[in-house]
Amino acid sequence: MLSSCIFRTLRDGLRALPVTLLSLLMLGAIVQSAHASEVNIYSHRQQFLLQPFLDAFTAETGIKTNVVYASKGLAQRLQAEGEASPADVILTVDIARLGEYADLDLLAPVSSDILNANIPAHLRATDGRWFAFSTRARIVVTSKERVADGAIKDFEDLADPQWQGRICTRKGSHVYNRALMASIIAAHGEAAATEWGNALVANLARRP
Repeated sequence: MLSSCIFRTLRDGLRALPVTLLSLLMLGAIVQSAHASEVNIYSHRQQFLLQPFLDAFTAETGIKTNVVYASKGLAQRLQAEGEASPADVILTVDIARLGEYADLDLLAPVSSDILNANIPAHLRATDGRWFAFSTRARIVVTSKERVADGAIKDFEDLADPQWQGRICTRKGSHVYNRALMASIIAAHGEAAATEWGNALVANLARRP
C-alpha cells in the first residue's frame, strides 16, 4: 500500500479545509518506482472528477489505471486485504479520513524528488506518507434577503445567539464537520472549541 493525500488549512475570510484530487505527479512517482504497466487506485473521490486526469495520464504514459471507487469502507477493505492488497494509491477526502488511514498504519512512505519539488513542505507529511494536491474552501451560504452582507465573517460567528434557529448543517459526526471542529480546536483550544460547538448546536434550525 502506498500513499495518499491531504491536509492544510488556509485562512482567507473563511477557513479552507482540505480535499484531494488525483495528481499526475503522484502517479508518475509511484509508477517510476515500481516500473509498472498499470497502477491500482482506491478513491473516495467520484469518477467524474478523476476520469479526465486518468485519461490524460494514460494518454501520456501508456500506463493503465484501475480504480475502486467508494464513499466509505476503503480503510476496512485495506485492513482485510493486508499485505495482499493490490492498492498502489489511496485518494482520501478530508483530514479526518487521512487521520484514520494514518492511525491504522495503512500508509507507506513515498520517496520522490518530483513530489518534493512540486509540493511545498507544509502540504506533505514529513515522513513522506501523504501529499496534498489541492484545497477547497468550506464556505457559509446565506440568504441575501435575510442575512446582511458581512454579518458572518467566519465559522466562529455561527455560535452567536442571533442565529438561534437559523442554521442548518450536516451532523457533527460527518468527516467534514469533524475536520472543522479540529481546526477550531487548533485555533482556540479544546475548551473554547467545546463552547463554540455547543453554541452552534443550540442555533440549529433542525436536527441534522
